[in-house]
Amino acid sequence: MSVIEELKGLEDRVAQRLAELRPLVDEYHELERIAERLGLSQTAAKTGAPRGRGGARRARGNASSTRARASGRTRDGGRRDQLLAVVKEQPGITVREVGSRLGVDPTSLYRIVHRLEQDGALRKSGRELRPV
Repeated sequence: MSVIEELKGLEDRVAQRLAELRPLVDEYHELERIAERLGLSQTAAKTGAPRGRGGARRARGNASSTRARASGRTRDGGRRDQLLAVVKEQPGITVREVGSRLGVDPTSLYRIVHRLEQDGALRKSGRELRPV
């Protein structure tokens, strides 16, 4: 077998394997997006799970959030302040409406709302958010 034939065979095997793995990679990226919206993105970073496209950018973001936590600030401290400001400006607003105003997925706000409730900074009555 010539070198060219060997390379062609290798190329075919790589292409076949990439086609086999594509659905798994797509599923991984979807799960990663869901985990991030649920506030579980740090779990993926801690397990050393490989990142997809933009992984280097996300890794830098994780390092800065680690520094922020070490200094007493939380990763979503800015989002917390934004959420509180919107609720104070418009008492009775819903999480969905806050998400729309801030241009973020509302599911990413529920963890922050829960923490603000625990801290006594806001009260949730049904769907409505009210400052305390």
